[in-house]
Amino acid sequence: MAFHVPLPLRALLPLGFTALLVMLSPRVLAARATTRSLGGENRYLTHVTTDKPLYRPGEQVLVRGLVLEALSRKPYAGSLQAQLEVRGPKGDVVTTSTASTADAVWGYAWPIPAGQPGGEYTLRVTYPWTGAAPAERKFDVRAYRAPRLKSQIEFLRDGYGPGDTVTATLDVKRAEGGVPEGAKVTANALVDGATVAQVPCTVDAKGRCTVRFPLPAAMERGEGTLAFTIEDGGVVESAAKTIPILLQTLDLALYPEGGDLVAGLASRVYFEARTPSRKPADLVGRVVEVDSGRVVAHVRSEHEGRGRFELTPQAGVRYALRIDSPSGIQKRFPLPEVKPTGAVIRVREDVVPAGRLVQLAVGLSGVGRATVTLSQREVRVASAVIGDVKGGPVTLDPGEADGVLVATVWDHDGRPLAERLVFRQPSKELTVELKADRERYVPGGPVRLTARTTRGGQPVSALVMLTVTDDAVLELMEKRDQAPQLPVMVLLEPEVKELADAQLYLDAKNPKSKLAVDLLLGTQGWRRFALTDTQGFLARHGDAAMRVLAVRWPQEPVRKPRPTVSRAGRGAVAAGAADAMGGAQPLMDRDVVLEEDAIADQAEGAVLPGMPPVAAAAPA
Repeated sequence: MAFHVPLPLRALLPLGFTALLVMLSPRVLAARATTRSLGGENRYLTHVTTDKPLYRPGEQVLVRGLVLEALSRKPYAGSLQAQLEVRGPKGDVVTTSTASTADAVWGYAWPIPAGQPGGEYTLRVTYPWTGAAPAERKFDVRAYRAPRLKSQIEFLRDGYGPGDTVTATLDVKRAEGGVPEGAKVTANALVDGATVAQVPCTVDAKGRCTVRFPLPAAMERGEGTLAFTIEDGGVVESAAKTIPILLQTLDLALYPEGGDLVAGLASRVYFEARTPSRKPADLVGRVVEVDSGRVVAHVRSEHEGRGRFELTPQAGVRYALRIDSPSGIQKRFPLPEVKPTGAVIRVREDVVPAGRLVQLAVGLSGVGRATVTLSQREVRVASAVIGDVKGGPVTLDPGEADGVLVATVWDHDGRPLAERLVFRQPSKELTVELKADRERYVPGGPVRLTARTTRGGQPVSALVMLTVTDDAVLELMEKRDQAPQLPVMVLLEPEVKELADAQLYLDAKNPKSKLAVDLLLGTQGWRRFALTDTQGFLARHGDAAMRVLAVRWPQEPVRKPRPTVSRAGRGAVAAGAADAMGGAQPLMDRDVVLEEDAIADQAEGAVLPGMPPVAAAAPA
């Protein structure tokens, strides 16, 4: 085990903070962070919305931030001062401002200068005075005309190769309402600058028309565009979208459900496929044994280039994924190495219904006894001890905890072995009903809306925020790129690194939504064991990690302070701490203030978020 301390400890600590740095044994390294080490119970997250996703120069961007308590998700009762900055397409700071909360909400308006360049802008929110996880929201600035026809183009698949047949559907509605049934549509497909198909179709009673055409068997660059021209009486509109063509390559990430493949233990493997431009890529393929070529699993993506397959790996066997569609991809993608011992964990339901117990299947090999825990961020809400089993059921009661929960398997020494995210539906859902004073309005006219909030059919008091937007402007953005609505924004967005096609995930009417949630959470391997290496996790992933943990810095004041330990008395205290930690000796730079809560937190593996990396430890 090695340490490197390049500068005196005090020189690296934030002003006003002192820490005890302890050389930790592997057992302590595997312990969890605590509520206090993450900033205390008084932590919060901000959820940012803009009134629309797209603006013209000269218009005003209206922004609102909702501040909720990190664990309870109740409106934050305190008063906060937020620092806001708008960054342009090149990352330059365009403007800055501050905003104060009132009833857990702050608001901000930015008039876009007439000559402001077009592109994607980012509004970032921080709390430098009180400390909290930052938040951000992206929006576009460009010249546009609100269309008379609202349209969206959807491809049947998110990836096509040479010679494949492309299937695309145009969904079109009139901006003032109604379907342009019978409207004539012409679809033009261009690949590498040349027209490869020109297909006519007609809008049906549901506002849809579908076209199919083959791609060339040979393509040089694979740059394709599909453009629809729609004629609805005297109105002529167009809509276009890039054809997702893949030539020879895609980026593929594989995630065993608990983190590892273990010989003899049945498991699921999740995957996420992306184009070189980071767009989702659909695929069909087979998992084969590398040496024999034997097919052991069939693979198909389901949503956003994500999918999963079953596998019981065998010791000493290497596995790889072979792509059948899109055509032309010759590369084989190796699966992670099979480990002889370890643990696997599997959730039995894609989404746990509200109020139901969480059912897991846990497999152990060569581990002995283990503990399975369920946590909401750093707060452990349920646990169970199990023996060395191949795939036994484990049922945990998380009580009132819901949303994204973390299921972890620990060995008898407290080291984490396997982990996955579980989504449990909230039991206290709120219904919001809106009633307008008229059926139709004219641009610029007054609107009167009445909001009614109920839970279980009974009226309840609630904080309601409303945004009124011309939905024709929303249709100028691809549906998958539109910002999430509040439930998804609160329950899922802080827990993942990238969120797209957000409207699907919590849509109770969509039969694919539960599987999509499971695939989203099953491909978040970047945050595995985040609570056991908090400092490293924050250093690697920055803002996204701060939102996952809901870190607040500076921390809450340390309670029960004790006098400074002198040099003469320091050794006895250090020895006591070392005994509690299995014999590890504290590494001290100068006299430090010891406080029994701090010692307890260190013994539990607590770290100080936001601190510079004063030392690194690794098992010998």
